Amino acid sequence: MFRVMPALEAYAVANVATQNLMGGNPIQVILGDLNTSTGTGMYGGLMGPQPGVITIKEMLTGSMNTLQGTAVTGGAVGTSGYTGLSSGSGQGMSIVTSSTHPLEAISQNFQNNLGNIVVGTALTTAGFRIANKVLRKPKTKMNKLLRDFGLGSTVQL
Repeated sequence: MFRVMPALEAYAVANVATQNLMGGNPIQVILGDLNTSTGTGMYGGLMGPQPGVITIKEMLTGSMNTLQGTAVTGGAVGTSGYTGLSSGSGQGMSIVTSSTHPLEAISQNFQNNLGNIVVGTALTTAGFRIANKVLRKPKTKMNKLLRDFGLGSTVQL
């Protein structure tokens, strides 16, 4: 049986841990860089390798990407300017292989972000406990509706 609320809580707690330790959400950490080349257009840098996220692949291989250089600033998006990766000539930021081992980076992130992890996990767990109490009656009605449709033995809230 799949229970929706405990699954959401587990994902939220995992998100707190992976954001603070590895710099990305659990899906980014597990799947890694599915698209190995940078896209085109204004947000093209978001479609390629993400140097701020330590992935499972990087932990297994022992090398990770990082940014090197200075940010490119210009007026490409609105009047406040645009900061992002450069798309060519030697200026701006580029993705390079880091000299730090991924497990060392995770260890350092743990030391730096332990307070955030503890507080985030505690608040997430408390929030889900409160939500489960507040939503008890609507959840009961929804579970009854799922049973009426024949899904009660496979899915519950």
